[in-house]
Amino acid sequence: MSALSPSTATVPPVPRDESALLDRAIAGVLRHAQDGDLPLFAWTLGLPQPALLAMLAQRFPELDRLEPMPEPDYASVRAATPAGFAELVALLGAHRAPDVPEAEAEWLAHAVAAACFGERPLSEDLGLSGREAVSRLLERYFPSLSRRNPARRSWKPFLFAELAAARAATATPGDAAGPGQQRGFSDSDRRGR
Repeated sequence: MSALSPSTATVPPVPRDESALLDRAIAGVLRHAQDGDLPLFAWTLGLPQPALLAMLAQRFPELDRLEPMPEPDYASVRAATPAGFAELVALLGAHRAPDVPEAEAEWLAHAVAAACFGERPLSEDLGLSGREAVSRLLERYFPSLSRRNPARRSWKPFLFAELAAARAATATPGDAAGPGQQRGFSDSDRRGR
């Protein structure tokens, strides 16, 4: 079973307001990628096209059936996924709350990771009202990671710092960062270049 398909395990539903925030975050990333405010890869959420279309059909049933892009075109857009994206998705996923649907947490992890490669605050790149809305989502879906940011400092720098720390923890002695680079995560990683 794919991590992106609905789970057959019995999981209590996410409260309606948090589910609506999830939908707003996903839609915000897609909209901002389409408008050019996020890198184009964000329009895919880093998902294979069938998984993206299935998620859209499930979360946004009001949309008419979407026609898939020709696979070579979709692959070209996904090929622009920046270094570190998959690691950021994995970092978020490692902190998934056990009582939330796995697919929802996976979709949010992809949306948050994609939004992290934008130039604005995470709340703006997610299309949410502010840092508190981001905090609510992260507290619900990734609580153990959220608790590591008790001061609620800006989420993007926090997430990249957590990823850098994870990289540093697994680094071997020959993996030292170059001059002027944050250990484990370069500016080009953050910008998707």
